[in-house]
Amino acid sequence: MVKGLYTAYTGMVNEQNRMDVLTNNLANFNTTGFKKEGSVASAFSDKLALRIKDEADAKLRDKLGIVNLGVKTSGTYVDFSQGPMKNTDLPTDLAIQGKGFFNIEHTDHSGNTTVMYSRDGNFAVTVNGELTTQDGDFVLDRNGGHVIIDPTQDFQIAGDGSIFQNGRLVDAIGFTDFRQDGPDLEGDSVVDHYYNSLVHYGENLFMRTEQAVEIEPQLTVVQGYLEQSNVSTVDEMVQMIASQRQYDSNQKVITTIDATLEIAVQQLGRLQ
Repeated sequence: MVKGLYTAYTGMVNEQNRMDVLTNNLANFNTTGFKKEGSVASAFSDKLALRIKDEADAKLRDKLGIVNLGVKTSGTYVDFSQGPMKNTDLPTDLAIQGKGFFNIEHTDHSGNTTVMYSRDGNFAVTVNGELTTQDGDFVLDRNGGHVIIDPTQDFQIAGDGSIFQNGRLVDAIGFTDFRQDGPDLEGDSVVDHYYNSLVHYGENLFMRTEQAVEIEPQLTVVQGYLEQSNVSTVDEMVQMIASQRQYDSNQKVITTIDATLEIAVQQLGRLQ
């Protein structure tokens, strides 16, 4: 019975973590370029079923050991699938079609400057002609410097990020793409596993890890458009309802076991 309490408890914790992820996704439904997250859970029953299915598989070297009932959140992942495009007709709005990120020079509250990566192309031009994000971070060019244009003149941006004014090339936006060499969330060895080496930093930016390996971006820039969030409100709401029902079920299990234990304690040692 005590194991049953623990199993139900781990289920409730897992569903709470899952609910937190879904809530964050819904909160960023209207955030330009936002990529939704998901959670990964591991269960003893899954491992047991795999062992029973084929005990002769040479790849399965793990031993079952002590039975550890329950479930836990193994980690979270980011879904980098392409979001829908929205036409704004604003020359400072840029959308990426394909794989890759804008290079952004981010300065934190302590004054530390780091190169971050974003799919949010909702930019602005300062009076000095520097291309920035809505938070004031600078967009970097192919050489790692600030993108600078003449703010008094119109500009056109080609599909490769080249910026033209009066038919003359004045600058080019910098992009970066990544792959990862190493284990994924399930511990399997992977090569060219995109974006597991990037993590959400906040402010709609991604930060690279030590496992990140830069590769040549395969993308097209579309001026006058913005990439919307890839969050589907219908899907997220359906998952939230399912998660809430799972949470309630585990709660009822705990209540039932608690009542059973109470009866057992009251009757323990009673003489007939």
